Parts: sequence; structure tokens; C-alpha cells
Amino acid sequence: MERSLLKELTDVRLQAYLKKNRFTESYWPSLFPLEYRDELTWETLQGEAGVNIKADVIAYDSSAPEKGRETIGKASGKIAKTAVKRIMREEDLLMYNRLKKGASSDTEKQAILNMVFNDVDFVVNAVNATTEYLALQAASTGQISLDKTNNNGLVTETAVDLGIPAANKTYVTALFSNKATADYLAEVKKIDKAARKKGVKLLYQFMEPDTLDAIVEQDKVRAAYGYFMTNTQVAFSGTLFVDDLNALLKKNRLPEIKIIDTFIRSEDASHKRTTIQPWTVGYITFTTDKVLGKMQHGPIAEEDAESVKKVAIQAKKGHILVTKFSTVDPVRETTKGEGHFFPVLKNAEDIFILNTTSTTKFI
Repeated sequence: MERSLLKELTDVRLQAYLKKNRFTESYWPSLFPLEYRDELTWETLQGEAGVNIKADVIAYDSSAPEKGRETIGKASGKIAKTAVKRIMREEDLLMYNRLKKGASSDTEKQAILNMVFNDVDFVVNAVNATTEYLALQAASTGQISLDKTNNNGLVTETAVDLGIPAANKTYVTALFSNKATADYLAEVKKIDKAARKKGVKLLYQFMEPDTLDAIVEQDKVRAAYGYFMTNTQVAFSGTLFVDDLNALLKKNRLPEIKIIDTFIRSEDASHKRTTIQPWTVGYITFTTDKVLGKMQHGPIAEEDAESVKKVAIQAKKGHILVTKFSTVDPVRETTKGEGHFFPVLKNAEDIFILNTTSTTKFI
């Protein structure tokens, strides 16, 4: 490992660039804000929640009755390591040197800066995409599973369960894809009632656009919205939007819809890229809060390794460490992005998930 060959870069300049740039917008920072942990383990505690236990009315000079303490449940595991690198090879470096020698116009100078920082953008966005994928998988299914189709590295033998009770993970009576028989409102009311029995008031339901598109075409939804608008038994025939549906839900004191609309790309060992929708299609997650949990992240060894810090250029963007260094045989400039993180759910026992694509099973 040698110092970076790109003379425009220093630790200070790299840190300033990372601080200034917003990079690709994601859902995870609002759903799963960062939380640092000293150890490389993630952990979420679940304890007292739901309906309050009442105190007893007793006589004066009497001892207060003791109440039982609810057992605290815990979901935990190892924080995952995520890393990616991009390499400028000899031809790229020769082009960089040619541009530097002849650069005079603003366009040419910008081309140099693009070469310097493009790989930084790439590795930050790549680690950020994995953060998004893990967060939205956790939110949409309550578990995380890594296989060869979505991860070119560690493969989980079994899904990592994040602690949502099995009773809270359900499926539909009629597939949402069948607009004649599906009954979205009835399914939501059923889940809302189950939550209320546990003392949980659901306020939001998260879904992706495909599920919303199926809902607004359902005959029973159109009939309900038609009655809501005209107070007559005439089904609505126009285009239904999410705001329209939310108005109907509000009238029925049911959770508000929040849409998750994003895609990322995965690259396998042969560099073939596949587009992935992080939120599992057809799953609706019901919650009491817009914040679903925490993105717990831990220490990175290279960040405190003196031998690396003396040579490499390093800076951090949130939970992502960017390291730039070169090698001499062959001559290469490497940009690496690394993060140690994992999403955890807050009050997982208060989250309910509905699979609208099956009438027999949750997953």
C-alpha cells in the first residue's frame, strides 16, 4: 500500500467533499437513523409496551400490591461488514496524467476532478445502497436473507429474524391481484383490530407502488370510495391516488399509507448487474411510528490502524469509511468504501406485516 497517486486529494479535502455532497437519496436514514455501538453486535430490546397495567385502589395503611415485571425479549446478532472497491488501472492513470499536463480550461479541470472523485461517489453510493437494501428488507418482511441473487459475498443459511411475533405476520383471504374478490379495507381493519387488542394504535402502513396500484383497482375499494365521496352506492370510476385513499382511511380511523419507491442494482462475481427492489413487493408493514428502528453500526479496524493512516487517505461519511491508496506492481489507484452495520427494529412486537401475494403463508 502506497500513498494515493491523485495529488488533488488529502484527508482534509476528501472529508470536505464527503461532508458537502449529499450522494444518492435514500429512505433508510429516516426509517433507521444511525446508532453507534462499541461492539460488533446488534441488539434490540423489547419490553413493556401496549395497554397500561392499572394500579389498585387500596385502603389507607395498606401495602401496595406488587405487579409482575414483563420479561424483556432480545433479538441480537453480529453486525455485518460491507465493503466495495473500485480501481483506476494503468490506462486510467495515464489519461489522468495527460489531462493534468494539458488542463487549462474549466472543462478540462472539471474532467480531472471527475476522475478524482467519481470513484469516491461510487463506493459511498454502493455501501449506501446495501444499507438501503438491508433496512427495507427488515422493514418489509421483518427478516433479512442474503443469497447469491442479492449479495456477492456472505450468504446466510437461514433468514435473520428481527423479532416480530409470528402472530403479527399474516396473509390475505383473497389475493390483491384479483380486483373482483380482494378486500383491502377488510384486511386493514382486521389487522387494526388485532393491534388494538394488544393495546397498540397503528398509525402508518408502508408499501411499494405495485401494491398501491393493485389496491386502487379493487372493486370493493372503488365502491367504498364512491360512497365516501357521494354517500351513494355508486362505485368510483376515475383514477384513485394515494391521497384519495388516505382520505378514506382517515375517515375510517385506519393507518395512513406511506409509499416506498426505490430500486438498487446488484453486481455478481462476473460483473453482471441486476435491478433489485429493496422493499419486497406485495408486503404491507403497519407501524406506530415513522421511525421503525435503528441502523446500528460499529468500529472499523482500518480507521484506527496507524500503519494504514500513515499511508492511505481516509475520511468518513456517516457510517461509511472511504480509503484511497495506490500499489506499484501493477500501478493502480484503489478507492474502498466500508461499513459495519445492521438494521434493528424498534418495538418489533408492535409491528404487523401483511403479505398480499399469498392466501396460505407469510413468506
